[in-house]
Order: sequence, then structure tokens, then C-alpha cells
Amino acid sequence: MKFHGWLLDVDYVVENDRPVIRMWCIDDEGRSAVLFDRTFEPYFYVVPYGDVPINTLENIADEVGGEIIRPVRVDVVDRKNFGVPVKAYRLFTRLPRDVPYLREIAKRYGDVREADILFGVRYIIDKRLIPMGGIEAEGEPVEVDYVDIALNCEQPKGMPRDGEPPVKIMAFDCEMFNPRGMPNAKEDPIVLISICTGNQVRILEASNQNDKQIIKDFIAFIDEYDPDIIVGYNQDSFDWPYIIERAKRHKIKLNVSRDGSTPLHGRGGLQKKVKLIGRLNVDLYQVAARDVDGVKIKTLDNIADYVGVMKKDERVNLSGVEIYQYWLDPERRKDLIAYSRDDVVSTYGLAKELLPLQYEFTRMIHEPLDNVSKMGRGRQVEAYLAYIAYEHGELIPSRAGEVETYAGGFVFEPVKGLHKNVAALDFSAMYPSIMIAYNISPDTVCEAGDQDCSEPAPEVGYRFKKQPEGFFTTILKNLVTHRSTLKKRLAQLDRKSNEYRMLDLRQKSIKILTNAFYGYTGWAQAKWYRRECAEATSAWGRYFIKKANDIAIEMGLQVLYGDTDSLFVEMEDNKRLMDVVRQYIQRVKAELPLDMDIDNVYRIIFFTESKKRYAGLTDRGEIVVRGLEVRRGDWCEIAKELQSEVIRIILEEENPDKAAKFVKDTVQKVKSGKVPLDALVIHKTLTKSVTRYESAQAHVKAAERAMERDMAAEIGNKISYVIVKGTGTLSDRAYPVDMFHKFKDSKLYAKDKTYEIDADYYVDKQLIPTALRILGYFGYTEDALKGRSVQGTLESFF
Repeated sequence: MKFHGWLLDVDYVVENDRPVIRMWCIDDEGRSAVLFDRTFEPYFYVVPYGDVPINTLENIADEVGGEIIRPVRVDVVDRKNFGVPVKAYRLFTRLPRDVPYLREIAKRYGDVREADILFGVRYIIDKRLIPMGGIEAEGEPVEVDYVDIALNCEQPKGMPRDGEPPVKIMAFDCEMFNPRGMPNAKEDPIVLISICTGNQVRILEASNQNDKQIIKDFIAFIDEYDPDIIVGYNQDSFDWPYIIERAKRHKIKLNVSRDGSTPLHGRGGLQKKVKLIGRLNVDLYQVAARDVDGVKIKTLDNIADYVGVMKKDERVNLSGVEIYQYWLDPERRKDLIAYSRDDVVSTYGLAKELLPLQYEFTRMIHEPLDNVSKMGRGRQVEAYLAYIAYEHGELIPSRAGEVETYAGGFVFEPVKGLHKNVAALDFSAMYPSIMIAYNISPDTVCEAGDQDCSEPAPEVGYRFKKQPEGFFTTILKNLVTHRSTLKKRLAQLDRKSNEYRMLDLRQKSIKILTNAFYGYTGWAQAKWYRRECAEATSAWGRYFIKKANDIAIEMGLQVLYGDTDSLFVEMEDNKRLMDVVRQYIQRVKAELPLDMDIDNVYRIIFFTESKKRYAGLTDRGEIVVRGLEVRRGDWCEIAKELQSEVIRIILEEENPDKAAKFVKDTVQKVKSGKVPLDALVIHKTLTKSVTRYESAQAHVKAAERAMERDMAAEIGNKISYVIVKGTGTLSDRAYPVDMFHKFKDSKLYAKDKTYEIDADYYVDKQLIPTALRILGYFGYTEDALKGRSVQGTLESFF
């Protein structure tokens, strides 16, 4: 029997004390399939310390639970270590679980390599498979009851395929009963589970406060619909753990995986991870947190609004602390159901917008989609390198030990204030271009006495071999060439066509990964970490941006601001600006090994005294904001909205007096208690456990109080808190917003006490500072914005 389809995931099971690879697939009609390979063996490498006989490693053993574990066999293979040929021993084991035990013993005799690669990923690498890409196989069919098609095979073949696989996507979202603010899975039931499959939206309701039946209905729906991908928004950290705990309390087997198993629940880095066997579980919050740059507070409604899935003013908006009240009130319950429906429809819409790029990352990186969607950019680069290393016979290095910091890009301090007619110029792929030009790669670093090396990098003096081409250099050149080819094809296509859309996603994924290589070489967790590469690349970058500045001055351009790989320029005769800029770009390209493009042209732009903080109005009428409070997560929503409106008025209307009046009006609204609670909430992420913070920061104190009330406050959680009136430090007055069940007239009602919002804090420490960041340049002071009149004129600031 032949199979032709799409590969989704790879895992394994143990049968008869041997591992059996399972390739989870769908065919072109969307039917589920699993391909079994019973021939693949787990293994790892050992690069011996000196002359270690092969039988030494053949005879290593460990006793685990009364069982003796030893290698199945050992062979000798030719590999490369940072480009240098080496002999390595390859140790095969009986089961993947044997690898960690034998690895520890093998470390006595050599440098152990690739013992931490997951068995399913090892299979993908060795068999050259492409998750979310095509797969062909031939073998004997077998009977299983959890997929439509199953067969045994030994030689599956991966192949590139255009388009998207015909996957079935299911989105879900839960609402919990929360009379104490933040719901507790041990006590508070799930009252609604909303499900969306595109054409269908289904709302499961609890019977009063008993959620046993809706959990069963949820399981039954998954079994009947049989989705290939399940998505949610922050479901790995909230919805799934909550459902798992509620199912446990009701003694329900949560058999939602394709093979009938229950979810695997663990932690990876700052994020929790949930694995569903045979299905791809994708947390869209983790995708948005990494890949959506335009929104700082990445709530579901903010992201859905930003990408155009559902506008905030077109959906039902409720305060999370009031959910239980809406549930208990028969008249208002319909609003809660509508709110839940909007949540799940938004989630499904986000999946349709965000997943196609994730498919391309998956195909490039060669790990399953659910893994890739949760990886940071450094891990993505490393997974890609691991796949390519196999082609080159390169051993994956052990993880770096102690690392050192190094200088980053050069910054020309901004010329603060307002400027008109400014061109923003961008060095396209600066760091990849430098690495290619100087053959900068972990395996090309010149040691003392090496011949035929490049000229020394400025400031740091590192040199790199001219030949042979480095491992990274080869990869980067291939990526750049491939992207260039795609862009030429794009130029010939209709921008509205599906082919254009797919190729555009592909070139974007290549661009993102290519630009991440430089940062990866200096990343502390990188297996291919090499400080010399990171330092030399950034040193050349600093050198070239200074040279570009010198050329700009020669040509009559003034550099208003420069940072790492970009320059903002103006000139006195602004009518000639664009002609001179085009000549400048041609000269830069001719004299430096870099490419440069016009990123934006600003009618008017405002620089603060700090780097990376500016706002401008482009010639297309778009407002671009970088680094100001409106873009940052540790400011409340009303402060960010205030600054955003001040920026708009200054840039579009050029009227600082009107902007100042808006600030005064907003101050009065806060003081009179006429703003919703959501506008006053501050969000900050816990990056370590609360006990490891040296100082009592506000969000840490709020997290401690959340934990006292059995609310979630784990590493990676975003702590949402407000500041109330009272004595003591700011931290003493920080309380998690989820502990309150009602807010009215500045009063916050908790289970056992009533608090009052500290309006003075919000005015003095949130509103006024964000306003003065802009209006201070026009002569306005804190007193003026609180009511005393001070004139500001725009003309004097050009």
C-alpha cells in the first residue's frame, strides 16, 4: 500500500521492549493516518578523549530499577567537529530512555554529543522529513482504531509541497466561576467552554455550577470532530491545566489525544507546555508574544484587534472579575455567552492569520509545529542548524559553559525634539551580510599561526579563515540566495493571489531566521556559541555605521539618530532630500559590503533624549511609535491611551495646547473615578520565583498576595495589579486585580475588605510622566498639566 500526504508530527511508543516510531499524517482528503517504523534505533555520539578502545564503550553498563542497561552496539563514524574531521563512536541503545543513563557513564571517556535530541526529532533529522510538508511511504496496512489509515513502513520520503495541508482546526476557550476573583481549579467549576471550527461555533454550558457534563461533552466533541490542530489563547498555562484538574476531580479520563491518551503537561522555560499525541496543540498567545511586534499588552482582544480579526469596539467586552456575576444573573448570562463566543471566534480567526507563517517556520526548522510555535528565536535557529548539520556531517556541539558579554551596535544619540521631512534608512540584513563577507562562523575562527585569514575586525581584532567556507556562512548564503529568488518570483505575481501569499510567507520566515543568526552566536544557551563571532560581527557593524555617517556628512545630510542598523537623516534644503538620499544609498552600496534601503519617510518626527524612543508621522499618514510608554507593558492602559492621543495631536494637528487640554481632562476623569478598572491595571511578567527577587517590587508583592489567595503566580505569568490608597511603600499598596469582584466609584470590593484606587498615584506616576515625555519639549510642566496654564508653541521647536 502506498501513502501520499502531509506529515504533522512524529513520536514513538514502546512495543515488545522496542521503540516504534509513529508518523502522524493526513492525506490530501484530510483523512488521518499513522505510519509505523519499527526499525529505527536510538543513538548518541562520543568523541573519545585520546585513544579509547571501542570495547571500553561497548562494555559500559548501568543498573536502573534492577535492570542492567548497556549499549546494543557501538560503531565508528567519520564526522566533523567545527569543521575539523574527527572519529566518533556512535552508541546505539535499546530504548530512548536508556540514553540518559549511558550518556553519564560515557562522559568519562569522551565528549558526548547529541544525547539530548528527542527521539522523534532524531528520526525527522535522519530521515530528512519535513513536518507540515509532504511525505510518501509504502508498506503493509495495519488495523488501528484511532486513525483512518495505518501502515508499517521503513523508508518514508519527505518532500517539499506548496500550499497548506488540509488540516482541521479547532479553537476553544473556557470561562470559569470566580466569586473570589481569580478562579481556583480545585474549587471553582468551568461554566462555559466555547468551541469554534470555522463553520461551527458551539457553546457548552455547565449545569448550574457542576461542570462534569460539559467536560464529557468537550471530550466527545473532540472525538467526533477529530481535529488535527487545537488552538487556544494562553491555554497551555490556563485552560488546559484547569480542565486537567477539573477532570481529575470528577474522575474523568481526559482522552483528547488522537490515540486516546491524556494530555502531557510540563514546563519548558518560562512557559508551560501541553502535548496532545497525534494532534498539534498550539498556544497562540506564545506565538503572538514572539511574533507580533505591534502590540505590547498581548491580550486576546488587543491582538485580534491589531491583526484585523475582530475590532475591540465590535465585540462584547466584560471585566474578568465579573464573570461569576454574569453567570448567576439569568438576564446577563446571555452577555457572558456572547463574550465567550467572541473570544473563541477571535481565537479561531487568529489561528487563520498566524498559523501560515508558523507552517513555514516548521518546514524550515524541521520540528513539529507545536514545538516550533513554543520556541524562542534562538531555539528555532538551533533546531534548523541541527537539521543542516546532519547534511554536512557536523556534530552538534555540547552546550556552552560560561559565557562573556560583548558590546552591541553603535548608537548616534538622537537630536531631541521635532523634525520635519526626515528619511529613515535601513541596512538590509546588516549582520548576515557581514558574516558572509568575512566568513564569520564558529568553525572559521583563526587561531595564532593560522594563515590566509581575513583582515582583523575593528576594535576586537578577531580574524576568520578565508577558506573553506564556514558552516554558518554556507547556510546564510543559501538562505539569502533562496530569499532573493523568492522575491524575484513575487515581483512577477499578482499580490492578491494565493501563490503570492504563500511565497511571501516563505520569504518572511527566511528573513526572520537569517537575521537571528548573529544574535544566536552570542546567546548564552547556544550550542554553537562563539563569542568571537558575535563580537566581530557587532564590531564590523559599528564600524560600518560610523563610515555611513561620515559619507552622509560629506553629502550634506545630517544624521538625527542612528541605532545599530538604521539612520535617520535630514537636510536644510528639504526639497532635495530624496534625490540626495538616493545618491547616498548608491554610494553606501558601492563603498561598503552592505545593502541599504529607505524604510520610511516622515513628514514630522519627534525624538526624545533617549535612544529607541521616538514617534513619527509617515508620508503615508501612518503614525509609528517606538519605545515610548504607549508601547510598553508596565504602564496602565489609560496612561498609554493618553500618550497615544497626545502623540497623534502633536503629529497630525501640530497643536500642543489641544494636547495639554486632553491631558487635563483625563486627569480629572481619573480623580473623579470615571474610568473603568481595566484602564488602571498594570501588567508585568514574573521572570523568576517571588522568593528570588532582591527588592520588593510592586508586581512581586501583588504576586505574593495572589499566591495567598490560591491564584496563579508562577514564573512566566503576567501579574495584573492595581495601586490602592494606604500607608507604606508602593509595593505595600499593590494588589492583584483578580482578587476584586466589583469596582464602582473608585472603590474595589474584595471578599473581606473594600479598598480605594489611589488616584494620586495614577495621576502623578502614570499620566503626568507619559504626557511630559512629549509635552515637556513644548514648555509644559507638571503643574501646568494639572491645571496651571503655560503656553507652548510648535514653531519654536523646529
